[in-house]
Amino acid sequence: MVYQDSDTKEWLESETPTIEAWEGSRFKFVGLDALPTYKRIAAWFRGHLEDTERIFLRFGRLNRGLNTETWRVYERREQQNGVRLLLSVDSASVTE
Repeated sequence: MVYQDSDTKEWLESETPTIEAWEGSRFKFVGLDALPTYKRIAAWFRGHLEDTERIFLRFGRLNRGLNTETWRVYERREQQNGVRLLLSVDSASVTE
């Protein structure tokens, strides 16, 4: 949740420990800086790309530090010589 003012923040801080979504779960009050951020990137792969999960796992094994398990495909376009993917990639995997 994103709060609008200090009253809302204080209410969220006091209520969060009492909220239960399902058995064994718990909520924790954190700032926005604690949440993961993602970037959208476009990638092109030569040939026919059938199993993106398998390709992402291979990237993760070959490139330590890439958290490919969190990558998501927003859009997939088959092109003449390959496949273009629009991806959601964790910010830690992207070097600027």
